Amino acid sequence: MISIREATMEDIHILRDLGIETYRDHFSEIWTAAGMQNFLNEDFSICELQKSIESPAHHCWLIAFDEKSRAVGFSKVNWSKLIPVSGEVGAELQKIYVLKSQAGKGYGKQLLQFIRQSAENRCESSIWLDVLKSNSNAQRFYESLGFEVLGEIPFSTDKTDIGMVVMCCALSR
Repeated sequence: MISIREATMEDIHILRDLGIETYRDHFSEIWTAAGMQNFLNEDFSICELQKSIESPAHHCWLIAFDEKSRAVGFSKVNWSKLIPVSGEVGAELQKIYVLKSQAGKGYGKQLLQFIRQSAENRCESSIWLDVLKSNSNAQRFYESLGFEVLGEIPFSTDKTDIGMVVMCCALSR
């Protein structure tokens, strides 16, 4: 079981470190070393994290802690964002990552359930995300939690063109 709370400015270094570690663990094969470093420098810079954390009306960063109060995962949700391919608006689950060493413990599912409840409390009509077209395990995970495929959008790194699958889950109001 994990505890989950909204991140604050005091958590900025935890988020940066978790983000860099989990992203490298999960996606290093789709970037060159330089491309990966450039992406991480932009996406997980202190400046970018600070701007995002300081905009709670638009973004929500969550941190998950295990029973020993160690940070094991995080997520970023963008509220009321336009859904690619559908034109509707919903809560975008932009990031949800768990440390590779903590995979298989149900932490991702718990984090997603927390996000779902938060989105319902904000009267969002749906949660949507995009996932690498090549990541069939993640797609199956999201499908098992009620997400459906809406379509595909382009995505490329400095190494390859991959593409993303857009998935969405309707929420009860």
